[in-house]
Amino acid sequence: MPRFFLSFLLIFTISFSKAQTLQGKVVDINTGEAIPFVSIGILGTNNATVTNDAGEFVLKNISFPAKLRFSHVSYFLAEQEIDTENNNLMVKLQPAAINLKPVVIDPYLGQRILKKALEKAKTYEKQTFYGKAFYRQLTAINGKPSQIYELFYDLNFDITKVNGWIANQSRYAQLNEGISFSMNNQSFLTFSFAGYLFEEKKGNLTKLKTLKDFEITVEKYIEQKDQDIAVISCKFKGNKKQFYVNSTYYVGMDDHNIYRLENSIFNLPLKTTNSNLLMPPVASTIATFNKKESAIPILENVSTKLYVNLNIGGVRINSIVSSMLTLYQLHKNLNDKKFIRLKIAVNDKETVESLKYDPDFWQNNPIVKQTALEDSFIKMMESKSAFGTMINPN
Repeated sequence: MPRFFLSFLLIFTISFSKAQTLQGKVVDINTGEAIPFVSIGILGTNNATVTNDAGEFVLKNISFPAKLRFSHVSYFLAEQEIDTENNNLMVKLQPAAINLKPVVIDPYLGQRILKKALEKAKTYEKQTFYGKAFYRQLTAINGKPSQIYELFYDLNFDITKVNGWIANQSRYAQLNEGISFSMNNQSFLTFSFAGYLFEEKKGNLTKLKTLKDFEITVEKYIEQKDQDIAVISCKFKGNKKQFYVNSTYYVGMDDHNIYRLENSIFNLPLKTTNSNLLMPPVASTIATFNKKESAIPILENVSTKLYVNLNIGGVRINSIVSSMLTLYQLHKNLNDKKFIRLKIAVNDKETVESLKYDPDFWQNNPIVKQTALEDSFIKMMESKSAFGTMINPN
């Protein structure tokens, strides 16, 4: 069975008490395409959420009328008045203007902007945050979903790392069709690569000490109302046969805050058993940061996709492991809890197995939003009573 080391992180905000509900989708006004990672908040409250990969969102515990604010680094800020409960709201955002003119003037501008942003983030590296998070991981083999697990947990984290976690609720289901593949600790590694701004670990990552190893350029500017956002690409210049990461940062030109980080990760050092890698695995991550309750934007949402091509017993499998982590609520009162230190040896399967499945908790849970693919797979597994213990339904 393949064994891997990866991780990841997400963000939403919620209330579990019964109240009126708002459900909808956010799309590009020009193309009609769904927009993931749109921050949605109800003005005057702490009730907020983030759209999932399909641009979908759910907000509960709403008192109408309510005024919603929709924000995304690549789109203009939008506000909308909502008078009544709505389960099919369609929100269209206008793309922000793109400016390419100043890009060629100063070849070192991108490096200076990124250095300022990383130096600013570093001044906050000792600040500790606590929050409630939701994690989902879906594995597909040759285009067909085969495994899913979901976790709710409390987190103790800072800008550089997750210090500890407490798993609270979980569920897991897997098909048994002769071929199996799983990631043992993707919840650790996604956050490791997508969430950290200047993590001091081995490997060719963009950080303050390694800026000289990257070709750093300003690709474009996104013209927002408050400030322009510089889109800065960092391409590794060294040995491409070893592990390395190419990154794209979205940095505010006035406040030098990082609002989005995209990573392309190559030549991951994966360990496998009973299988052969047909080509080096690659992964892509997108992390968003939001300045809600902090002097600097902190991690809000992360989406990760890992692509692995394997030969298992003479059978070729193309596997995609998609994971999302949402830190849906900051919670200062968690500081007195005893957190388990998060490390690379974490085993998601063991964590899931250690918790008793509570179907009532998952029923109509407003945090648990799925894309159409995930929703159909989960309903099928629920019909087999597959959730709970580690079950392989036929």
